[in-house]
Amino acid sequence: MTGGDALIKILWIAYDTSRFVDDNFSLLEKELAVEHDLYIWRKSGHIHYILKQLPEPPDFILLLNDIGQRLYPRVKGLSTTNIPTGLFVNDVHRLSKIRDNYIKKSNIHYIFSIVRDTFLSVYPAHKQKMIWFPHFIDPDRFDDDQQEKNIDLLMMGAVDDHYPLRQKIRAAYNHDHRFVYHSHPGYHTLSTKEEKDYLIDRRYARELNRAKLFFTCPSIYHYPVKKYFEALACRTLLLAPTFPELEDLGFIPGYHFVAVDETNFKEKADYYLRDQSERDKISTRGYEFVHQFHSKHQRVRQLVTSMENIIKQQT
Repeated sequence: MTGGDALIKILWIAYDTSRFVDDNFSLLEKELAVEHDLYIWRKSGHIHYILKQLPEPPDFILLLNDIGQRLYPRVKGLSTTNIPTGLFVNDVHRLSKIRDNYIKKSNIHYIFSIVRDTFLSVYPAHKQKMIWFPHFIDPDRFDDDQQEKNIDLLMMGAVDDHYPLRQKIRAAYNHDHRFVYHSHPGYHTLSTKEEKDYLIDRRYARELNRAKLFFTCPSIYHYPVKKYFEALACRTLLLAPTFPELEDLGFIPGYHFVAVDETNFKEKADYYLRDQSERDKISTRGYEFVHQFHSKHQRVRQLVTSMENIIKQQT
């Protein structure tokens, strides 16, 4: 456990994700600890036992337990405390029944969900509890590193049946020397060797920065996946589908990125490869937009504001 002088006393219950490919929650942890009194707990257990280990009662409990293949850490007895508790929800479709039962049994009143629309369709009973908490980028990692733009067409990530457009794009460019594809390293704690071998962290960001055009898609679930944010943050022109939730995050097709679908991705890619001026204009606007509105600093402020408002309501 760690603690320090700060404004809000927060009990952060979560698995350590600092060596995950997606380490955004580890970043949140570190940012919160800079200005707030953060007590970190990594194991399952009863909330009253956990609270007894702390130097003083927290003002708020933040729980993250859906990163792996099971709900862990699983904290019991949350319904017996009057300390407000917020649960982070990442992949809405995984563990949905188990999570639904856990929310009800634990009487959790606040849910910070990465996605909005799919959460509301999967968990309509928890609509009033949801606080939208979208993905974000770390500007210390994802930025314009002034890499030479020597990759014409880039795609990275999973291409299984959850991502049909990515499958079509890879098939269409399978023998095209302009196209570069890198597979996904997986969502798990990386070994030291894997950290060296895979395109992750700053190497992943630099590869994005080398691309003139980057393809992605929101999966069959229409999630605003992190790659939408990451490509723009590296000043790379994104070609990807648009959808209401993405646009409600402020992403404007034709202004911050280029909207494509299975019928026109090749045509639009050819056009923007030829027109460097237009490519640069859109990628610059996207870069400025993401760094202004979707960095880790903005998300921490949003999270802290939400906690402050909840605490005020309960006093």
